[in-house]
Amino acid sequence: MARGLGPDPARVVLSRSGDLDPAARIFTIGTDRIVYVASPAMTRARARLGAAADVADAGDPVRLEAVLADLALRGVARLLVEGGRSLHTQLLASGLADELRLAVAPFFIGDSAAPRFVGDGDFPWNPAHRARLAEMTRVGDMAVLRYALSGRYDASEAHRYG
Repeated sequence: MARGLGPDPARVVLSRSGDLDPAARIFTIGTDRIVYVASPAMTRARARLGAAADVADAGDPVRLEAVLADLALRGVARLLVEGGRSLHTQLLASGLADELRLAVAPFFIGDSAAPRFVGDGDFPWNPAHRARLAEMTRVGDMAVLRYALSGRYDASEAHRYG
């Protein structure tokens, strides 16, 4: 708020289908709610969500670069992504993420069908080009590792989202 921002960040949802519940909590908190959907789902998503969110076209297929460019035009300078395997894979493989936080929990999932953080992809980081470990933090019984992934990473801003 000291930087002139509102008390609530914009809520952004990326959905191919737009089949979202307009009564869901994400649509009842704050004022800036944006839902990006694939082009074929635009009409139906707008009808379904009504005044709950601003529904925007994400392309067909969904183009993350276009979504991020539109968010920048709307004044969104920082984005926290809590997504699934497909979104994480796309953001990381295309080099669109500046920072990655991984929480290592003190237990193991022994089910090969359990969800994974990322899927198959050609990622920019490999043994010859490693991500930079920027910080390790203990949160309860978990270790949180923060990696700098790009030259756009700003360590001075990172603590604000801890």
